[in-house]
Amino acid sequence: MLKYLLIFIAFISVSLEAALPNWYIKNDIPSNQYELIGYGKGKTKEEASQFAKSDIANSIQTTVKSSFISNTLSNNGSYSKNIESSISTSSNVNLSDLILMKTEYFDGVYYIALKYVNLPFTKKVKLTFDDVEGIKKETNSYLLNTPLLKELKDEFGFYPKVSIDKGNLIIGNKSFNISKTTLKKLFSSNINNNLKLKAPTELKHQELYFIKIKSKNNGYLTLIQIYENGETSILFDNKKVKNNSVFEYPNKNEYDGLEAYLNEKQIKAKDLTIAFICSEKKDFSYFDNISVNKEKYAKVYGKIFDMINGCDVSSKIIDIKR
Repeated sequence: MLKYLLIFIAFISVSLEAALPNWYIKNDIPSNQYELIGYGKGKTKEEASQFAKSDIANSIQTTVKSSFISNTLSNNGSYSKNIESSISTSSNVNLSDLILMKTEYFDGVYYIALKYVNLPFTKKVKLTFDDVEGIKKETNSYLLNTPLLKELKDEFGFYPKVSIDKGNLIIGNKSFNISKTTLKKLFSSNINNNLKLKAPTELKHQELYFIKIKSKNNGYLTLIQIYENGETSILFDNKKVKNNSVFEYPNKNEYDGLEAYLNEKQIKAKDLTIAFICSEKKDFSYFDNISVNKEKYAKVYGKIFDMINGCDVSSKIIDIKR
């Protein structure tokens, strides 16, 4: 009797397995070498997706570890202090651009397969274009000096025309989500002989500091800071200045200085300070309306890059640490 019972249980088990999605059982969805497929199941689509994301993150982590082992063995077993940060980075990889490959619902359970293109951001962008002949070339002098545009040039063979709207990079008619890591590649320190900007390059949390600006030309001066989470702060705008004028912000007679700030979750951060002087006033009304809402400034920094085009621009990256 026990023998028959075991056979019956085995039969039921095989029958259930056969009824499950074959692609899920075998994990055999076709993919390229640079693509990772994550598989997950759950009582809801959200739960199944979360398991699939974890599957992808674990695959990336395993790849980093394997690469590290190979590198250390080839270097006589020397230890690299970068391994922990590398693994941490891979585990927290931005999975916002996941592609849904398959989903099935069976016996109260969702089965999902997601695809992640495991390539640097600019390579993923280029991969979506079959033809680049119709793409215009970038002329914005600030953007041309950023690490992101230089990486795009390496992929496209030229500087593609970009626009940035609400945290998305737009090239042609295609849009790509900008992660925090990618955003920092839009930060660049620029020296302009017509507009000199003096500010510290390194600060500690809550340290006070001042910004000095000297302009050779007449015009309307604006000072802005963009933070690595996309929030933007206008320190002042459209201040009319004469040639060879020197300006310090904030006023030492009234304030102790600007405060370098990290939120409670941050150990370090980068701020981008931009000073620009234009021959005409710039309209910040849209920015001001957006900047006070609950969306934490709604990531309007892309409009700043458009506004500074054609003006004298100086910028500086400030590193803040605890």
